Amino acid sequence: MSRSLERSVKFVRPGRYIMNMLIFLLVVGAIVYYLSPWSPQPTSLLIDAFNANPALNGLILGVLAVGIIYNLRQAGVIAPAVRWVEAFRESVDPARSRLPRAPNLINAMSKLLLDADSRSGRLSPESSRAILDSIGTRMDEGREMGRYIMNLLVFLGLLGTFWGLLETVNAVGATISGLANTAGPAEDAVAQLIRNLEKPLSGMGTAFSSSLFGLGGSLVVGFLDLQAGQSQNRFYTDLEDWLAGMTETVRSGSKDGSSYSTDGDLADAINALETALAANTDTQIKAHAGQTSELKDEIRALNRTLIRVGGGE
Repeated sequence: MSRSLERSVKFVRPGRYIMNMLIFLLVVGAIVYYLSPWSPQPTSLLIDAFNANPALNGLILGVLAVGIIYNLRQAGVIAPAVRWVEAFRESVDPARSRLPRAPNLINAMSKLLLDADSRSGRLSPESSRAILDSIGTRMDEGREMGRYIMNLLVFLGLLGTFWGLLETVNAVGATISGLANTAGPAEDAVAQLIRNLEKPLSGMGTAFSSSLFGLGGSLVVGFLDLQAGQSQNRFYTDLEDWLAGMTETVRSGSKDGSSYSTDGDLADAINALETALAANTDTQIKAHAGQTSELKDEIRALNRTLIRVGGGE
């Protein structure tokens, strides 16, 4: 590759975005610790909410853990790509034999760069566009999984909500039926009502606890997905600026396959085209004038002929 590569572009590593994600997780962990029995002011709020439906809430926490790890990985895959680009840019070996293996994110880009390095030394606009499209598509594919995890947490929270409400409705119906069949003093009926309200309240606990964990987990995964997306977008922008300094401005279209690759050549071509058009216009004007003169001569000859014919009659 030509040594006139654009070196003014400084690629931003994803370290600061990962640091933001870790700080946010520490804040969430501090809130969870404050609401736990081990805090300076012990409370069993989260423990009781979890025990309202351990199976579903455990599934929600498992999906949350997967989402956290996945988004950290999505931000982390930028670091190997940045290292490869910097190694390529700083390499002094013409054969590029000491370059590390390109990560999957920029695998297609590495092949196009090395191919251009062995031929013309610069990228064509089509190659640059293909590189950016390939990387953008792979980034979008990775983000789709993160969005799915976030939506899955919301779905599980709503599932627990409707599950708990269904249990509550059934339990309230059973309580009302039990009161209708109760015979005895009013005090006994009130006592039985209080005992029977335990199951409806348990259903409400299931509903609200699942919503708490589902929506809270979605909030956490959403922030991590935002940071991972910003990290990838920053790499994409830096890469676009860098490739802009390596791309040849080409304008093709001549009959012999030649091209104009600089502004000066393009201006000369435009001037030559204008000159050719002007010469063609002059030729057409002269040809039209000659045809008009010949037509006038023919009209005069025809008039003289008609006059002679008329005089003979």
